[in-house]
Amino acid sequence: MIDPAKHINTSKNIITIKGEIHMELRMPVKDIMTRDVATVDINSDVPKLAQKMLELDVGSVIITDQKRPIGIVTERDIVRKIITRNLKPGAISVRELMTTPLITVSASEGVTEAMHMMVKMKIRRLPVVDMGKLIGIVTDIDLIAVSAEMGNIFSDLIKMHREKIFTMETPQRINRGICEECGDNADDLLLVNGKLLCESCAET
Repeated sequence: MIDPAKHINTSKNIITIKGEIHMELRMPVKDIMTRDVATVDINSDVPKLAQKMLELDVGSVIITDQKRPIGIVTERDIVRKIITRNLKPGAISVRELMTTPLITVSASEGVTEAMHMMVKMKIRRLPVVDMGKLIGIVTDIDLIAVSAEMGNIFSDLIKMHREKIFTMETPQRINRGICEECGDNADDLLLVNGKLLCESCAET
């Protein structure tokens, strides 16, 4: 089980004093990736590829050329390029079936960056590479799962952080944000009796 808590330095990592709370998952994708990746050589044929997907019960396989990842075949590729065209699996090559160029992520890349990449590229799977070598794969389900787990920890840290600053007797100066009394955008805010106030409102 992944322990997201070890990747969080302090509660300040999740508090942006602009009236908003932001979550950033700083852990690298290598910590959540699946290490056993289904692969098929570019010189293999589609029936063998499909059989491997069935045997391993996976929704995709990475296509390799001399063990170097060069493409990916998903269930959607099979439906779109074979089934909807009423083709026989043997009538199309793995090279024709695969999606390329292969979009990958480095092992040290952060989970947040991987999320942004998936959304931007509209993909659900990211092969993980290290020095050009395929070492794992991360999916949208992996990212959703870790986000939910991190969310619970963030909630606890936010509560702890707020309880700490709300119980301080002297007003605490906070960075730029929105005054909770007048709604103005102020360069400096003071935390007074649990409310973030600009200097004018704090003096009244």
